[in-house]
Amino acid sequence: MKVKIEYDGTNVHLSIEAETSRLAKLVMFLLNAIGIALIIIAILEWLLALLIMGALWVLFFGWLTLWNFFGRELITINTRSLSYQQYYGFFKTKVEKKAVNRALNISLIPTLERQKKKHFQLIFETFNEFNLPEEIYRTSLPISETDLELLKKSIRLLYIKKVYPDYIKLSYLLN
Repeated sequence: MKVKIEYDGTNVHLSIEAETSRLAKLVMFLLNAIGIALIIIAILEWLLALLIMGALWVLFFGWLTLWNFFGRELITINTRSLSYQQYYGFFKTKVEKKAVNRALNISLIPTLERQKKKHFQLIFETFNEFNLPEEIYRTSLPISETDLELLKKSIRLLYIKKVYPDYIKLSYLLN
């Protein structure tokens, strides 16, 4: 996965892009070719059931192909909200914005290791109006452990700067 984390002082921008192997891309391409062939045969032979099956085949595998070739998630975090959007190449979903109440927590789901590195799927959680934890977004694409540490540092900078700018200058009582 290609991960890009930017901190601009008020927001943390996280972009996770899919990296699919050549073999998987080839399989997706072949599955789409089969679906297109089904549609062509159905049109030439006037077979309505085969046409419907071919259309559903192309829709399903076309969506998967777009995600595996061009899939990207863009997440923007600030102290008040979390917004996210998915890109499928030429198609993108609308920006969804969720309010962050009191605090933002990130839970991890371990996924398969890639290139001998641990990867995690992220779950962003906050508190609802009853002060109960609730999930506001779950990433589809995993990030590596090193990228996770960079994301944590960026979010800490965001909250420390917003909550109390002179946090570093505080004196500590050691008794």
